[in-house]
Amino acid sequence: MTSFLDMNQSPAEQCYQHIRKVIDKDIIILFDSIEKFIFQNVDHGLILSLIPQWVVDYGISPELNSNKDLYEKLRCRATHPIFGRCIYFYDLLGKVSALQDRLSAVILFMRHFYSEVPCKAHYEESQYTSGVKCNGERETDAHMFLNSIFVAYASAFDLISKIAVEQFEFDNYDFGKYKKMKSVHTLYKKSLNKIDSSLKAENMLFFEPPIIRKIISFRDEFVHNGPWDFRCSVYCTAVDGKPADEIIYSPDMDELGNFMASGSRNKFYSQANRINIQLPDLINEATIVLKNTINQISELYKQKTNLCIDKQFTKECLDAIGEYFENQVRLQTMQPHS
Repeated sequence: MTSFLDMNQSPAEQCYQHIRKVIDKDIIILFDSIEKFIFQNVDHGLILSLIPQWVVDYGISPELNSNKDLYEKLRCRATHPIFGRCIYFYDLLGKVSALQDRLSAVILFMRHFYSEVPCKAHYEESQYTSGVKCNGERETDAHMFLNSIFVAYASAFDLISKIAVEQFEFDNYDFGKYKKMKSVHTLYKKSLNKIDSSLKAENMLFFEPPIIRKIISFRDEFVHNGPWDFRCSVYCTAVDGKPADEIIYSPDMDELGNFMASGSRNKFYSQANRINIQLPDLINEATIVLKNTINQISELYKQKTNLCIDKQFTKECLDAIGEYFENQVRLQTMQPHS
């Protein structure tokens, strides 16, 4: 686990570096694997350079002025399966890009969080002899950034789940009739069906190691039940009257990553979990699981890829694109001038 770390860096900086490598390397490899798989029998560079721009942007980005009715009208005119395949490709690319965005957001929120509180402790928790509970704008900011880290990271689990389902379901698509992704309603869960069994191996996301359950527990508690305290608090501790560490405490958890609960109460603090000190290790551990899962999905795509261009099919696709544009020009010239 130390190969990606510079031990001269702070724990937080080590964490940012680890996540950044997943964003800049592993997810790029995933994108490349998806692109080669989906277009393995055509000259995809040529196809994608000629495909209408609405295929890329309508309903995905604000790059072009569009609405639902116009998209559906254009989609009905593009009947060859290559259009459906390209629409699907950009739908899936949107999930991969969103995965990068979520992990980038984790880095951003962590940087803001650690501008408010430290990531290192100078003392063991048992050494504190006193402390003061601090509430205010700074403490609220710290808690909001902290909870945003867990929300963004857990969102990455949902996105990986969608990509995993798409990898498994690809052969069931008829791109001549493609409308939407089969994973459109998919959210992360350990028991998710219709994914490759290799993604449920140990140290994979769908094995759900305790670190993954911890992040989900933190996210769910914040989203559904609110903050961890009556007010967002930072504890300024002391040892024998001298200032020690600034701490945010998080609730007790069991060995599986669930909050310890009794009836309606699930915020006990006997474990003295110092979340601002523990967070970099938690995120690093979770990032290893994400990296393993992303790399395995890439491998699954690679295993089903045979890079052999079918020149005849490529010509058929190019002819279909050319015919589409000719029909568009013909329809425009037939419209009455105002």
